[in-house]
Amino acid sequence: MPKVGFVGAGRIGATSAFVCVMNMDVDVALVDIAGELAEGEAEDIAHAASAMGKYPEVVGGDDYSLLEGCEVVIVSAGMARKPGMTRLDLAEKNAGIVKSIASKIAEVCCNAKVITVTNPMDVMNYVMWKELNELCGKSRHEVFGMGGLLDTSRLRLMARRAGISAEAVEKAIVIGEHGDTMFVPKSVAGEENWDEVLERTRAIAAEVIKKKGATIFGPAVCIYRMVRAVVEDTKEVIPASVVLEGEYGIEGVSLGVPAVIGENGVEKVVELELGEEDLSNLRKSAEVLKEWLRKLGY
Repeated sequence: MPKVGFVGAGRIGATSAFVCVMNMDVDVALVDIAGELAEGEAEDIAHAASAMGKYPEVVGGDDYSLLEGCEVVIVSAGMARKPGMTRLDLAEKNAGIVKSIASKIAEVCCNAKVITVTNPMDVMNYVMWKELNELCGKSRHEVFGMGGLLDTSRLRLMARRAGISAEAVEKAIVIGEHGDTMFVPKSVAGEENWDEVLERTRAIAAEVIKKKGATIFGPAVCIYRMVRAVVEDTKEVIPASVVLEGEYGIEGVSLGVPAVIGENGVEKVVELELGEEDLSNLRKSAEVLKEWLRKLGY
């Protein structure tokens, strides 16, 4: 049975693991610096699986050797932004954490595909790939980030609530940074009032965080969909943060674009036919992320 690993057994990691076990036939390993938390979450998930007549191996702890044999590893470990912290402070702290995790992954399961969730996600995904590439020759196609699928899912829901037609909603996609410079390419989605819908998309995520402290279920299901694409080789086109090497005239950064995801990871970067304005917006988003990387020494 395929094995999926989760580095970070907090709300995102544990819920994602639960969703994967409930919807696929996979073994799971949860690793966290808080070893007892990981053990407890693993046992709880195993109980839930048993209630459904499923008996995967679900293990947890603080030992990275638990990840041996994983086909996919999801990294959500990292610090949340605290009062008084700048975004750069958060990026510096989490870059150190991601570097440490990359060294452990290189030791025990360098053949696994890695899905980065830790924020700021696009920046952390590039750091993860760069470190793994230097440590064990990891291909850029095997390290990709979860963000665009979640942003697109939220956008489509907000668009439906705003009365935009189902046909237009189906074409809509969010690309660029998983953050302030993300946008809807109108040359693909059409000339609807996407700016207003995108603003509502950003607001609704912030509202959920304000009301319950974090977004959990939405990210968890999106992580599951990306894991499933790899484990079941679905070859779905999914918006993901991908390290670009010339696509869209962009390189040296990880950025949200549609990609075919399958057993080999990112099997193809889908290059949309973007108009001049959309292409300019994508490149501006890339420059913002490159500036972050420069500040971190990349």
